Amino acid sequence: MRQSLSEKSGIPTAAPGGRRFTGYAVAAAMALSVVLAAAAIVDQSGGRTLVDHAAAVYASSGKRPSAGLLYGLVYSVAVIDALLWLLVLRAARSHRRSAPVLTVTGIVVSAGLAALLLASSEYGERIFPPLWGVLAILPAVAGVVAATFLLRRA
Repeated sequence: MRQSLSEKSGIPTAAPGGRRFTGYAVAAAMALSVVLAAAAIVDQSGGRTLVDHAAAVYASSGKRPSAGLLYGLVYSVAVIDALLWLLVLRAARSHRRSAPVLTVTGIVVSAGLAALLLASSEYGERIFPPLWGVLAILPAVAGVVAATFLLRRA
C-alpha cells in the first residue's frame, strides 16, 4: 500500500526551532567579527593598548612597531571573518546542502586567523596581547554552535 508523503514516517526530524537557532548562531559569529573590528577602532582612536604592548615587545630591539600594520592585521581578520560568516549565513538561510561544509570551513578559517594573532611572535615575545586572540576566536566558537545545529539537521 502506498504511503502519503505528508504522513509522518518513523524517521525523526530536526527540532522546529533548529533552523532559527542556526541562523542566530551564524549571525552571532558575524556580529562577533564586527565586535573585533569595533574593538580595534576603539583601541586605535583611544587607548592604543595594542600599540603600547607591541612597543614594549620591540623596545629591547630598538625598533618601533607600525600602528597601521598592527591594526591593519586585526581589521583584516575581522573583515575576512565577517565576509565568510555572511556567506555561511546566506547558505544556511537558503537551506543549501553546502551550508554545513561552509560552516566547518568558516570555523577552520576563523580559528586559524585567531591562532595567527595569538601565536605571532618576534624577539621571543607575542606581538598581540591575548585579548585580541580571544576576540578573534569568538566567531569560531559561535560557528561551532551553528555547525552543531546544522549537522543535527542534516
